[in-house]
Amino acid sequence: MTRTQTAERITESIRVTGLGSDPKGLVHLLPDHSGAVARCGFTDWHSYVVCTDWLEERTCPVCLADLALDLGAEIPSDVLAELDQIAAPWPGRWLLRPREGDSERIVGVFDGPGGWNEALRALGARYDAVGLDLSGDACVIAEQAGHRRIVTDVTLLDPEHPALRWVAGVILSPPCPAWSTAGKRGGLAARSLEILTAMLRAAGEASGYGGLRERSGTTWGEVRAMAAAMPDPGAGLVAEVLIWALGLQLHGESLRWVAMEQSANLPVQVRETVSSELALAGWSQQQWVELDAADYGVATRRHRVFLMAVRHGRIPGSVRPGTPFAEQTFAAALGWGPGERVNTRGTRGLGPSGRPKGGNAFSADRTGWCLTGKARGWFRESDGRRLTEAEAGQLVGFLPSYPWRPLSPVSGKEISRSSAFQRIGDVVCPPVGAAVMGALTGRPWRERVRAYLARVYGGADVPAPAEAAPRLRECTPADLVALAA
Repeated sequence: MTRTQTAERITESIRVTGLGSDPKGLVHLLPDHSGAVARCGFTDWHSYVVCTDWLEERTCPVCLADLALDLGAEIPSDVLAELDQIAAPWPGRWLLRPREGDSERIVGVFDGPGGWNEALRALGARYDAVGLDLSGDACVIAEQAGHRRIVTDVTLLDPEHPALRWVAGVILSPPCPAWSTAGKRGGLAARSLEILTAMLRAAGEASGYGGLRERSGTTWGEVRAMAAAMPDPGAGLVAEVLIWALGLQLHGESLRWVAMEQSANLPVQVRETVSSELALAGWSQQQWVELDAADYGVATRRHRVFLMAVRHGRIPGSVRPGTPFAEQTFAAALGWGPGERVNTRGTRGLGPSGRPKGGNAFSADRTGWCLTGKARGWFRESDGRRLTEAEAGQLVGFLPSYPWRPLSPVSGKEISRSSAFQRIGDVVCPPVGAAVMGALTGRPWRERVRAYLARVYGGADVPAPAEAAPRLRECTPADLVALAA
């Protein structure tokens, strides 16, 4: 909302009819507006106007919504619509303080098609989660699976938005081509590392180390702009872990933890700088762990590094399995017989040893190779059969019913096979994500992951029981009047 729009909004003469009822019947539901001006304490913030000094003729929608919930009513639809407009792109109800029994709010940054969400589902965890991703296809897949998404450029968002005041945790999976073996690894260049280190330190200073010191005056946009000087600017997206963790910390004590996933090639120098900045901001423990999905019962390898950090106390759990998970072979995962081989590159020339150059096949009788977007071309050598999207999803730990190719609301057509495989190749494996989130939040995860794997590979794709996030039903103004009476 622009300042001009704000000025017009404050001065326009609007009676207290936002609920659509007789003002006389509504006045008893409002705070005591004995003076000419009422203040709810939810004041101007940067360019966002949530509640300012409202004239007696106009009532703050945040106040109205809070009042409705305090009275045990639902938020009227017109008030909720106004909250959504004010809070955009976030849910309007996130402007309101959480009530007893509400799910904790978490933000997923670079949240993709749903790996972290499925991990939380496997744990039986109940969160009010909103995920951000630039890929429209990834967001459509996630939403088809029941996960909320906002299609957006993460680098344009401000973690200090007032709708984020009560976020309890943030999860990040920055794109990894700048670091991974499958990508160009431009992030490993000395110049990239030098700039990224400077970005991370600038993020700490810009936040005043989470509000513990005076802020440098550098904006989040200026911190992000530093990445343009990198050989691969995508490497700068790793800095979002501090921008979001320290930016959200400025809201107060609500934020408790942060998790991040990245290529295991992320240099130690970067990891240490992230941990150092969090420590300067008062975070009590940061832990980096390198995990392979195969060690958690997944049918293919995927080696990643994970950051877990908490603001207070110690990380309550461990990611170590205890009793090792049984090895899941590629063939068993897909119901194939023994002796099959998977070709990953087609027919290639022979090297001096008489074997195909580059290694283009592996036995399906063991755990499969790391699955990337190029797996759309993998095939079974015995008959040339290619993997389906559902099979590829199973190989990285998703239920066989996961909707990898829903209809795009933009084109009205199915998401392409290439795009679906790219999402599968990039996603966090749910069993591994469940181990990380279980350890970070203190939830028992080992038996739940074993039960989840039985559903993925045992053929019993039965939805696990999960508590749905509470939904606000629409109500009429008469509901509020009746409650007041």
